[in-house]
Amino acid sequence: MNLASFADLAVRLVNSGVCDADADPLRSCEAFREFVAGRPFLAVPVTQLDLDRLRLLRGELATVFTSAVDGEERAAAGALNVLLTVHPVHPVLVQHDGEPWHIHLSESGSVTDRYAAASVIGLSLLLSALGKERLGICAIAACDRVYIDGSKNKSRRYCAEHSAAKGNVTSLRGQPGDVTRGAGESVA
Repeated sequence: MNLASFADLAVRLVNSGVCDADADPLRSCEAFREFVAGRPFLAVPVTQLDLDRLRLLRGELATVFTSAVDGEERAAAGALNVLLTVHPVHPVLVQHDGEPWHIHLSESGSVTDRYAAASVIGLSLLLSALGKERLGICAIAACDRVYIDGSKNKSRRYCAEHSAAKGNVTSLRGQPGDVTRGAGESVA
């Protein structure tokens, strides 16, 4: 079982709700199929009902991140427990492609069942093993994107979209021709 990959499904789904309506992967069955194209276990028929259920799941997963960021670990765990009940995980032990025995999730149920089970178990295992501090919401006030902090010292504060920009500014500080030096000062 690839915990990071499964937890990333939750991040991707929550962040898909932050975009404009034309980019929302839940706007159509075709858009959703493109959204999950790299995930073979999600390559199953998609219906409008699935999209509606995935919109609900997106909101429920966003609540998990909000609870974690607000320091309400019990609320985050409670929300995940409810989701685990609604979308039960069915693991199976498999061996393929010369790999040792490992866990996969059963490839049964609707695309919503599969997406929910994978993302919820990923977040649940991450929360139980690493704590609420690993779930975050971008520190930029106008951004509601979520992330999983994989840094060694739990120092991440920005979503993937904004971390590159922050890194670029940081790398420029103290360099010759520093563009951040004197920011806000008059040029007179």
